[in-house]
Amino acid sequence: MNQSKSNQSIKSLLLSSIGFLLASGIATAQVEKKSDLFKTLAAKDSILFKIGFNKCEVDRSAELMFDDLEFYHDNSGISNSKKEFIEAMESGICRDNNPEKIYRFLVEESLEVFAMYDNGKLYGALQNGKHFFSTDENMTYEKTDNYALFSHLWIIDDGKWKLKRVISYNHVSKVEKGNTKKISVSKDILETYSGKYMSNTGEAIISIKNNTLQLSAGEMIVLLNATSENMFSHPKAPLTFEFIKNDKEEIIKMIVRENGKIAEEVKKIKN
Repeated sequence: MNQSKSNQSIKSLLLSSIGFLLASGIATAQVEKKSDLFKTLAAKDSILFKIGFNKCEVDRSAELMFDDLEFYHDNSGISNSKKEFIEAMESGICRDNNPEKIYRFLVEESLEVFAMYDNGKLYGALQNGKHFFSTDENMTYEKTDNYALFSHLWIIDDGKWKLKRVISYNHVSKVEKGNTKKISVSKDILETYSGKYMSNTGEAIISIKNNTLQLSAGEMIVLLNATSENMFSHPKAPLTFEFIKNDKEEIIKMIVRENGKIAEEVKKIKN
């Protein structure tokens, strides 16, 4: 999508809208959780995630989105349209050969809604909340080791609420950094891990940077933390990467785990 002046960025849009509302005194607090507006948008969230994400009925999610949807993710980048977002869903977590499903859970008490008006007429709302993800369909917030924040901009279009902009951010581990043991791994050992890896979902490159391993996969580039000689962790997401040797002491694959469960086994194809 051409991001011209006529297509305002999400940051400018949200900040200017909220600033105007606060300055005008029209909206200074979130709506009551018993209000029709709150309940309506909570139901939309349920369709987006409990049905569209968890059950992979992506068409149901698509019905709630504007064609020019913009989705901003702090780890995986930007989707510039509904079509692009849906295609990413269908080729990613909702693909037929996905070895392990990922589920999204809303932290119910975190949900809040701020009404947005134009000269006293309701035209939209900002919905904020906290959620977490797991391969365990029965995971709870008390047991999960991750969470993230989200902001959804809903706009009324021909009498119907539709999703215009999304920011998904602050994807972090609940485990404090100080509680995660980090070790130093020699450069000689790190070099045995470096190279090109291939999985069903694409290519990944492991390289050495700042005396540790750097993972490059698509648009994601991240420095990993060593927790043992052959085990590394993502600094923010609940992911670990274990390097496996064969009988000849050669690295043959990398096992990726999410929340302790194997999500993918990635074969090393080139040093």
